[in-house]
Amino acid sequence: MKKLIISLFMVFTVLTVAACGTSVSALEENKWSLKSYGEQSNPEQVLEGTEVTATFDSGEGQVSGSGGCNTYFASYEVKGNNLSISDLAWTEMACISPVGVMEQEQEFLSLLGDAESFQVDDTSLTITCSNGSQLYFTIISQ
Repeated sequence: MKKLIISLFMVFTVLTVAACGTSVSALEENKWSLKSYGEQSNPEQVLEGTEVTATFDSGEGQVSGSGGCNTYFASYEVKGNNLSISDLAWTEMACISPVGVMEQEQEFLSLLGDAESFQVDDTSLTITCSNGSQLYFTIISQ
């Protein structure tokens, strides 16, 4: 009986580690496009004519992409499904079209810097922030 319990525990541990590894590898092996952001109950859709992206590079420990106008980059760290982003920086161009693009970009960058956890499924990435807001991405490329 003791051997059976130990065996079951080891199988559970291997499956748990494998599941977490899959989630992290899916995060880092894809380029992501933001579809919506903000409060879970009332998310804002990304403005038509803008593309907000994220690519997580495990070799460099950096996330980078487009905020819709400017490019950004930051350091990130993953522990299980916890995600922390630090040293966020971006270029400082001004865009006037479409209307609201700069506000959208600032909100996105603010939420990204407040990341707390993430979840990846087949084609989507959801980053949850400490205030409960979310960033919802879909895959651009693998």
